[in-house]
Amino acid sequence: MEERKLLHSFLAASQKGLPPRRMKDSYIEVLLPLGSQPELREKYLTVQNTVRFGRILEDLDSLGVLICYMHNKIHSAKMSPLSIVTALVDRIDMCKKSLSPEQDIKFSGHVSWVGKTSMEVKMHMFQAGICKSTHP
Repeated sequence: MEERKLLHSFLAASQKGLPPRRMKDSYIEVLLPLGSQPELREKYLTVQNTVRFGRILEDLDSLGVLICYMHNKIHSAKMSPLSIVTALVDRIDMCKKSLSPEQDIKFSGHVSWVGKTSMEVKMHMFQAGICKSTHP
């Protein structure tokens, strides 16, 4: 508990005390090696040998939170004084009905808008022949 109280001292007193950030400061790409790591693929498959879409949504949710933490990173602190949660997903666009369990998936994203108490993150998921965007 003392450590959390200490983290409070890292928070800016006002918006003016925050350093400027650019979208590229929070940009990240992550590879989900479904095609190249069969042992990992097993965790993503249904009994019908299709990709568990709920598992993909969990990964996108975690990535969105990671992107927000990257945007708010305080380099002098070991941990973040912030608690970040996903409030909603505006839209998911898919170019194809299903994902291939035989191919790797690349996720990418960045912060696209910031307010005083909220952020918007734009993410993409790419698999050869499939494209997808989300707006959490």
